[in-house]
Amino acid sequence: MQRMRPLPRLAAVRTILVAVVLATVSGCAPFDPPTPSTPQLASGTATQDGITLTAVAEPARVATGEVIDVTATLTNDGADDIELSGSGSGVVFFSVTRLEDGLTSGPPVMTGDCGGHVVPAREPAVIPFAKSGGYSPDDPNAAFMEAYNADPLLTLPPGTWRIDVATYANLGPGCSGEQLDLALELIVTVTD
Repeated sequence: MQRMRPLPRLAAVRTILVAVVLATVSGCAPFDPPTPSTPQLASGTATQDGITLTAVAEPARVATGEVIDVTATLTNDGADDIELSGSGSGVVFFSVTRLEDGLTSGPPVMTGDCGGHVVPAREPAVIPFAKSGGYSPDDPNAAFMEAYNADPLLTLPPGTWRIDVATYANLGPGCSGEQLDLALELIVTVTD
C-alpha cells in the first residue's frame, strides 16, 4: 500500500486562496462604471441682517404631472429672537415663471393686514410651498393661472421653470421698519 504524502504547507494555502477567490468572484455582479447623474435638487440661499432664507426644490428634473416638493427655511443666525412684521398671511411667498415664454403664476398675493412674526434664534422656521395669486380673465395667462391655483401641489407643464422665493416683511414691529429683502430663484426642468 502506498502512503500518501501530505501537501506542503504552501500548496495547501494556495488551494484555500484559490477556492476563496473563486467563491467570491462567482457571486459578484459585473462592474458597471458610474454614469453622470443629473442634479437631484435645486437650492438657493440669501442672507440679510443675520437672517438667512434657504429654499430647496426636489427633484430638479421631473416629467409632466410629477410633483415638485419646494420648502423654504428662515434661520436667525443671531443670539436673540428677531421680530418681523408683515402680512398676517406670512412673510415668505412663492411664484413660478416658465423661462421660454414668460408663462407665469403672477406675483404672490397676501393679506393687507400687519401681523407680527418672530424668527427664533438658531431655530429654523420651515415654510412649506404655498400658492397665492389673483388674475383677470382677460390675462393671457388666465387659463394657466386658474389651473395652477386650483391644485395645492406644484405640478407644471413642460419647460424650464424659475421658482421665485421671496420675503415680504419689515424688521421690527408695525410694518414700518427696514424692509427684509431676501429673494432667490430655483430652476427646475419639466419634460414631456
